[in-house]
Amino acid sequence: MHVFVFSYNRGPFLENCIQSIETCAPHCRLTVIDDGSDDPETRRVLADVATRHQVIDKTAETGHKLGGLYANMQAAYEMAGDDELICFLQDDTQMVRHLSEADIQALRESFEQQPDLGFISPAFVRGFSLRKPANRDFRFDQERGFWFWYPGKRSTGTWFSALLIANTARLRQVGWDFEVGESVNNRKAAELFCRMARMRAPFSMWLPNGRAYRGKQKSLALRFGEWSRRCGLYPLEIMTAAEVDALQAGQSPKLPVAEDCLKVRGNLRVKKPWAYDPMQGAGWLKVLDRIERKLRGLFS
Repeated sequence: MHVFVFSYNRGPFLENCIQSIETCAPHCRLTVIDDGSDDPETRRVLADVATRHQVIDKTAETGHKLGGLYANMQAAYEMAGDDELICFLQDDTQMVRHLSEADIQALRESFEQQPDLGFISPAFVRGFSLRKPANRDFRFDQERGFWFWYPGKRSTGTWFSALLIANTARLRQVGWDFEVGESVNNRKAAELFCRMARMRAPFSMWLPNGRAYRGKQKSLALRFGEWSRRCGLYPLEIMTAAEVDALQAGQSPKLPVAEDCLKVRGNLRVKKPWAYDPMQGAGWLKVLDRIERKLRGLFS
């Protein structure tokens, strides 16, 4: 499997992500696609990673259009082999359990045996997503061996998420291209594939309470959100074999919710349900963020 990590100006996060992949999946090919980071710490991490893995910078002459998450995802897809498993992660994520050759072979066989399968999520379910009863409908398909989500109203994340596993041959068979925006890709995937499959024992997750960018910028509202939530680097512990077995074994599958299955390293306390956006749950901050970005656009 070829793992691609997309990064921008979050050096310590990227370093943690790469270390987790090297620990949990050392047999996987790893490529980092950076979106033009100019932060000295991130540049240092990229230089170090480049001594062991392929690192592609936005400014490099690659023959592919780079710039922005979805353009970089498309470039990664184009770089991958004709019949290759690809996994897309981001610098604010990490692997949380060891991924064996048997795990990867099982993923290959799932694509071979399920012709309508387009995307598999490698991530745990976010506890925040379960706040509303209408969004708690997760069903385990015994025949397929995956969880599927049936939310009451929203659909984004039902067929597609930016953290994904895919088979390049399957995507090219239907003429797939990554569009800009998760909702656009979600609607497109809904027309071509079954719902996004969710692993019984996922192997990756977004870090809780991480720092963020919006359009490569940090508005005052975003900075305030980061300050008020005490955002920073909160790495996750690698799961034990017993913890993984508890998810994989048994006749009654357990929904893999991040807060129930994972632990923050060093017993650092993070409020639950975990937040993955500094402005999560604060609508007034999101309004201020939009206003500030519009004003910047008018006067830039």
